[in-house]
Amino acid sequence: MRRSVPVLALGLGGVLVAGLLALPWLPLAGGGYAVKVLTLLLIYVVLAQSYDIVGGTMGYVNLGHIAFFGLGAYACGIAFNAGLALPGALAAGMAVVMAFAALISYPFFRLRGAYFSLAAFGLVKLMENVTINLRWLTGGSNGLKVAAADRTLPMYYLTLGLAAATILAGWLVNRSRLGLAMKSIREDEAVARDFGVPTLRIKTQALVLSACFPALMGGLYMWYFNFIEPAQVYGLKIALQPVAMALLGGSGLVVGPVLGAALLYALEEFIWTHVEHLQGAILGLVVVLVGLFMPGGVARLAPVQRLLERIGLREDDR
Repeated sequence: MRRSVPVLALGLGGVLVAGLLALPWLPLAGGGYAVKVLTLLLIYVVLAQSYDIVGGTMGYVNLGHIAFFGLGAYACGIAFNAGLALPGALAAGMAVVMAFAALISYPFFRLRGAYFSLAAFGLVKLMENVTINLRWLTGGSNGLKVAAADRTLPMYYLTLGLAAATILAGWLVNRSRLGLAMKSIREDEAVARDFGVPTLRIKTQALVLSACFPALMGGLYMWYFNFIEPAQVYGLKIALQPVAMALLGGSGLVVGPVLGAALLYALEEFIWTHVEHLQGAILGLVVVLVGLFMPGGVARLAPVQRLLERIGLREDDR
């Protein structure tokens, strides 16, 4: 019976992937509406899953994760306007973000707990203000534009591929020596250091790895929407979303951020459209309520765990 479970998971995964690949060509796509909705959902999956590399596996709640997304969007847009093709612009944006993540890792990882989280969140607002003031480069509060075009279909497939790569990276990290070192830091950093874990190096590697995916996603986001402004990529709402999604779904589990992204995005589509001005407050409320009443997230609830186990997606928290 145990041998049939992975086969079931692989089969369901294959059906899901095939369905997602075929979706744009099906009549139920609704003239492209379903494709656009799923593209936004996949963007959230990338952001939540990449956040959880540091936030879940290593235990550092990085409220500044969205800074990598915003910086990647601007760096890619500037490179694209300078004449680079999309692959070159994405590579340039990712290089800038990886260097930035490595640069800030030393001062930021000297902080722990709430101090790290607050400093990281302050970084987002600092990046927003710097972007506004660098008008000659970023367009300031007027925003940055690239050549407009309808990129709905290529964006969907590129985002689908990036979401799959982010989930795969999370799965591989959880089963790697790097992941084991990150979990030891999460459990007790002082003890991990005493047993020879190079904690600063591990934390830097984790931060740089987690920054790669939002950097690419930010570049694709800029390319897709043709326009960004500072509040759009550094605002409170988008800054809190990856954290809220990962915590709601089950931080530290590969399936958790995906589940949380789906649940929170569905809530946004059906409810938050009527209370747009309260979205930031509602996201903060979600984080607080999950922490108080459901700290393990939806994926750790007993009925959900039984379901995941039956289809071969049950994970070991350790």
